[in-house]
Amino acid sequence: MPINAHPEYFKAEEKYNKATTIPEKLTALEEMLRVGPNHKSAENLRAEIKSKISKLREQLEKNRQTKGSSKATFTVKKEGAAQVILASVTNAGKSSLLATLTNAKPLVAEYKFTTTRPEHGILNYHGILIQLIELPGIFEGCAYKGEYPTFFGMVRSTDLVIFLIDPTLNESDQIELLQSEFEKAQIKLNAKRPKVFIKRQGTGGIEYMGARYFKFDLSDATKMLITHGYHNAVVTAFEDVSLEDLADVLNESIVYLPLLIIRTKSDIKGDGISTKTKKNIEKLKDEIFQTLKLIRVYTKSPGKKHDWPPVALHDGDKIVTLAKVIHKDFIKRFSFSRIWGKSAKHDGQKVGLEHDLMDEDIVEIHTK
Repeated sequence: MPINAHPEYFKAEEKYNKATTIPEKLTALEEMLRVGPNHKSAENLRAEIKSKISKLREQLEKNRQTKGSSKATFTVKKEGAAQVILASVTNAGKSSLLATLTNAKPLVAEYKFTTTRPEHGILNYHGILIQLIELPGIFEGCAYKGEYPTFFGMVRSTDLVIFLIDPTLNESDQIELLQSEFEKAQIKLNAKRPKVFIKRQGTGGIEYMGARYFKFDLSDATKMLITHGYHNAVVTAFEDVSLEDLADVLNESIVYLPLLIIRTKSDIKGDGISTKTKKNIEKLKDEIFQTLKLIRVYTKSPGKKHDWPPVALHDGDKIVTLAKVIHKDFIKRFSFSRIWGKSAKHDGQKVGLEHDLMDEDIVEIHTK
């Protein structure tokens, strides 16, 4: 029994005990987690609820896949250097933004739920192609309804999620709703995976490395691990870890994605973007590119101008990555490179495969 729980918790617990379907059980458990006590002594309770939620979500997904095994499921083939999801409540301006940023021509209308299937298009950012996908409007409970589980399944492999917020409605309510539905789909936004790792072993029971980082009774953790099928394992932590954190790590279905929150309709109210006046549209393109942590690298041949379009790489990539992208044989035949741009000490600097690249660098690769 929880300590110092409010009556709302017990009402949610009663709904859980009476629930007969997985969605009903999940809804009740999520409510229990939301309204339940959040202090240190309730940590075991919250971890137990999270564990139940993860197992039920896993079962729900298995059931959905089994039922849909004979049907064609909706997919969008990934194109370009990265994939970005646009999500909002209905009528917040997703279709207008998609049409403004890309070559797509989605239906744009004033009535609600105009978009019933994901629409997609390509943003050309100075030669780098980025795929944008507009989800149908998000509403309470949609994560478990209709085709939305399939839509959220597609989101799990994306690179960035953008929430579009309508300033004419309550903004905090919109953000809370969107985050809640993504959380139900086991997608954590702007959150980092806890730095705790579990490695199975053949024997030896359960061992803990980095004991000072575990901020809970290890016997409670052992019970949780056993219920998830870990009887022999080494659990290593590299930062402070709560029992709830461990429950999240044990849920292998959780994915962690970056999030941008953008306000729309600035021509009507507030500061943000406007597809009608084009206010801050170019700034948004820059922000998308930067949040994706992409860089543009130009290649060139000796004595010639650099090629177009640029090659899309990620921040932190080296010459060796560029060489692999251009042609697999370049690594074997590589002699040296010359480089111009932000990462060069001087124009035409001679560098090797381990040289760190920066945005808009120009690289000339010389082979043997």
